[in-house]
Amino acid sequence: MRVFLLCLSLAGLTCMAQEQEQPPPLPELPSYPAATELTARSSGEVYFSSVTPGDYKWLVLPDQALPATTVKARLFLPADASAIKPVPAMIILHGSGGILPSREIAYGEWMASHGIAGLVVNSYAARGVTEDTPYALRVAIVSDADEVADAYSALKFLNQHPAINSKKIGVMGFSYGGMATRAALDNRIYQNLAANVAPFALHLDYYGPCHFDLQTIKTTGAPLFSLRGAQDKSNDLEACARVENRLRDAGSDIGSTIFPTAGHAWEMDSTKQFVATLNPAPCHQVLMKNGDWQLDGNTIAVPALTGRQQKYQFRLGLLGQMKQTCMSEGYIMGEDEQTHKLSNLLLSQYTTAYLLNEKE
Repeated sequence: MRVFLLCLSLAGLTCMAQEQEQPPPLPELPSYPAATELTARSSGEVYFSSVTPGDYKWLVLPDQALPATTVKARLFLPADASAIKPVPAMIILHGSGGILPSREIAYGEWMASHGIAGLVVNSYAARGVTEDTPYALRVAIVSDADEVADAYSALKFLNQHPAINSKKIGVMGFSYGGMATRAALDNRIYQNLAANVAPFALHLDYYGPCHFDLQTIKTTGAPLFSLRGAQDKSNDLEACARVENRLRDAGSDIGSTIFPTAGHAWEMDSTKQFVATLNPAPCHQVLMKNGDWQLDGNTIAVPALTGRQQKYQFRLGLLGQMKQTCMSEGYIMGEDEQTHKLSNLLLSQYTTAYLLNEKE
């Protein structure tokens, strides 16, 4: 077994074998106000406290203090929500492209119109990523592990909202956020981040790639439902089945729907077409007991990372190694109105059964 020494990478994540170049500088963090003090009518722009792990190692083996991070979110609250009549809630995690009006914002509005509070979390902006940040740098600066941390921080935050039923809070995510939604089922992460509150009541994974396995032994017990497109090559359906079977064995009810004509991100308002972009689907990444990764059978040691710059450099190197050894060129994505309608029917069924149902 070989151990990789990761090289630094630039925005294109091309690993340089003979000479190392310095990566672009990290963006400055935003100047956010303190966490919002919630009342029964709190809605709109809100802020809550989170942490930035950078890698899953620090979520399952939290043997170091994680950098404190303030996160901005948008809360859509049903008109009839009150302390006397608290409503369920859904935390919404964005994809690697960031928050889209046609997707994350639209689903926040959908939730509120169906009697569920919707909290759209902006994990990118909290860590300095803007619309001008190149795509490859976005996923280097902010990992899906960071989105998991934000999901659990948001869960604790909503527990303080007088008009929200703390036992009926779900989490859903798209692509990057879908990976985080699935990972959040791991009981180690829940115990380390939010053991003082009830776990999520429902997890919904929208086309989250399945190239990594946390080797989850025990879940929180909550159900997980995934929605994928058969034409979406960012989702290796066999790998997804293996990961979901592991989670089923670890204690959760798992359901999966595969739409035969759908690609990736069917809620987008752009034309459905092949897009050349980073695609980790061919990679096979396994988290070991000591927190290191195995990438296609080769060990990648995760060093002790204390600073933001160190986490960024490691993440660049890991993605660069993946691009060099196993990533493919892209996948089909874009608007699919029929699949969007069908997936919304399923969403209505899931939220009715697990959030709106009065039974505990």
